Order: sequence, then C-alpha cells, then structure tokens
Amino acid sequence: MQKLLYSPLGKLFILQPDEKSSPAHPLLPPDSALYVLDKTQIGYSTSALRAFLNSPHPLETLGDPTAYGSEGTICRDHDSSNYLKAVNGVLRQRSKMVVRKVREQTNLLWPLLLSPSPHTWNYESDWSNSSLATEIMTGI
Repeated sequence: MQKLLYSPLGKLFILQPDEKSSPAHPLLPPDSALYVLDKTQIGYSTSALRAFLNSPHPLETLGDPTAYGSEGTICRDHDSSNYLKAVNGVLRQRSKMVVRKVREQTNLLWPLLLSPSPHTWNYESDWSNSSLATEIMTGI
C-alpha cells in the first residue's frame, strides 16, 4: 500500500505551468492549465490520484540536480513566481477563448443588424395609397 504525505478532502486544484517554468507533469498535457479533481464527481479514482501525486516521486525530484537553485534550495517546483506565471498563462488562454467566442457571436449578429428589414418605416413613404392612412384619416 502506498502512503501519501497528505490526502485531499474535497476538490483538488492542479495548476500546470508551461514547460519554460517547470517540467511538465508526465500525466498532464504540456501546456499551462488549471485542472480540478473532485471526489464527488463520477469517474474520480483514489488510485489515479495516488498515481498523480507520486509521479514523479518526490525522491526523484529531490535527486534531480536541476531542481535546486544556486543556494541549494529546491526551486523548480516551489518557486512562487512559477505559480504566478502559470496563473497568468491560464488567464491569458481563457481570455483569448472568450474574446474569440465574442467575435464569432458578433460576426453572426452584424449581418442581421445591417440587413434591411422588410418592416422598416420610411418617412418618405407614399401615404396616399396606404390603407392604414385612409383608415386613420377617415375613421373607416
């Protein structure tokens, strides 16, 4: 049985930085993203969570010389600026997606807004032939 250093109680948020800031996790796609694991959702697996948390194993990370900074501290996965970069990357991706969706919707609306309607009112219309004008003028 594998032991865990900690056990999540509810939702687990996983912030994946881009590959420039930190090496990609072997079980996640390489780009920066925010993932959510929720115990209450169908498909949640405790064994998958254990595999994720132990991959790479913390001892492998400690054994990697590139994980250490110039002063001997672990910096690869614990540098706070990496988290800021990852959050900014996720926000940038999300805002691009929202802007793209708004543009697509706008592109669908503009032709409708600019097309002439068959029901538009024209102040230069010929009211003398209009049955509505005759009805208003005569009351009949």
